[in-house]
Amino acid sequence: MEKQETAGTHPTQAAVDACFTNDISPEQVEALFLQVSGAFPAWLHGDYIRNGPGTFKGMDHLFDGYGMLVKFSFENGKVTTQQRFVQSNAYKTFVDRGYKLKYNEFGTARPALQSLPVIAAGLLGIGQGFTDNATVNVFPSNADGSELLAVTESVKGTYRLDTATLATKHQEKYTDSIKGDLNTAHPKLLPSGESINIVVGFGDGYKVVRQQRESHERQEIAKIPLSQFPAPSWIHDFPITKNYVVVPETPIYFNMLAALTLGKAPYVQFDWKPETRSILHLVPLNGDKSKIRHVKAPSYFTFHYINAYETEDGTNIHIDFGNFADPEMLNSLKLASVRSNERPVQASPITRLTVPLSGDSEATLSKLMKDDDAYTFSELPRINPRYKGEAYRYGYSVSAKLPVSYGNALSKFDMQEGTSKQWHEAGCIPVEPLMVPAPNAKSEDDGVVLSIVMGGDGKSFLLCLDAGSFEELGRAHLPYGIPYGFHASFIPART
Repeated sequence: MEKQETAGTHPTQAAVDACFTNDISPEQVEALFLQVSGAFPAWLHGDYIRNGPGTFKGMDHLFDGYGMLVKFSFENGKVTTQQRFVQSNAYKTFVDRGYKLKYNEFGTARPALQSLPVIAAGLLGIGQGFTDNATVNVFPSNADGSELLAVTESVKGTYRLDTATLATKHQEKYTDSIKGDLNTAHPKLLPSGESINIVVGFGDGYKVVRQQRESHERQEIAKIPLSQFPAPSWIHDFPITKNYVVVPETPIYFNMLAALTLGKAPYVQFDWKPETRSILHLVPLNGDKSKIRHVKAPSYFTFHYINAYETEDGTNIHIDFGNFADPEMLNSLKLASVRSNERPVQASPITRLTVPLSGDSEATLSKLMKDDDAYTFSELPRINPRYKGEAYRYGYSVSAKLPVSYGNALSKFDMQEGTSKQWHEAGCIPVEPLMVPAPNAKSEDDGVVLSIVMGGDGKSFLLCLDAGSFEELGRAHLPYGIPYGFHASFIPART
């Protein structure tokens, strides 16, 4: 596209084609050494592993591609890469059926007569009714980091893999009796090694669950009833502090007919009901059900929360996130839209939700940033992981240098000063910036930020920025392009 070459902010056609490809990405089983420009810090020793689609063949939405793990390993400044598909039932049947779907994906549905029997079998407990395409997130599953869990929003979409080879071991099976077909794709890993998540069932409720590391049994902490029975709110991510899990019941609700492929919804498979406003359910992590609070809040929509923490005086919880006015971004992420690269990106300024821990007052919203770059678009946010659930200062996210149709830059946000720094390179498409703190960090932003970037030539590179100055330290060049992806983890090398 001529405008992409001249404007300097739109990605090149080569970058768009490679990011949202219909081709099946080849697996890289053996470690491939990469050419490095600049330098990666000598202390960076371990594995950066990201989950995301390995192909969009036959798909209609950005969230639908079949999961592929991409790994970059660092040792003494050298960088190698590997990538392999997660061998989910959904992916294997897709390949076996000649690249045709058996299960509906997030925004790609089969005809109702084909999909209803599959969904019905799952609801009756006699088969798998929902996709198990583990394409969203990945994190270590055991203390030494030798195994991984790749996850998505379906309970069945949790797979265990080997960190060294990225080989799929098996689908996780839970031994408890907790019901619900969906969970968030962002379980919260606590310092103790246990994890917290929210399990959701149609016509049931929101169940806050705790799971010990390497255990297959989830324990219910609390159950919150649906305010818009039988449709649950869509919860992709949720905030957590040292003492509370926040169940964010925002006014985006599953359209039940669309979920069953019997109708269409305004926003992929969801309805937007801003008149119902939001309800924030505060659940104590200690399991004291008598202390659960239900706080009303303004209507808002977000995909991800940056961080949440309790104020020093114990009166409030601060929750920070990129705030969309409505869920129109879901429609903008349909592949026809992202490939056309013509629809203006929807603004999502960084916003703070202040939630009172006592009394009858409602939660309030306030904007945090002062400069224009920070007000355009903020998504796929990360922070220094040592500050999760704690008071913090810096956040990192995909951002936008306008005009553009989706994120084309990376930003560092200073929540105290309300200012930001931005990295942008003409023609490129970066994804989630993962902050890796230095081993003996002397400050919150002492470390590096890693992001896989699709270059303007249609080939990817791993970008390494100084987390403090936000200046480039180095990049590792791949001889091919990696499709657009989502969330990553860094696993330090075992000593």
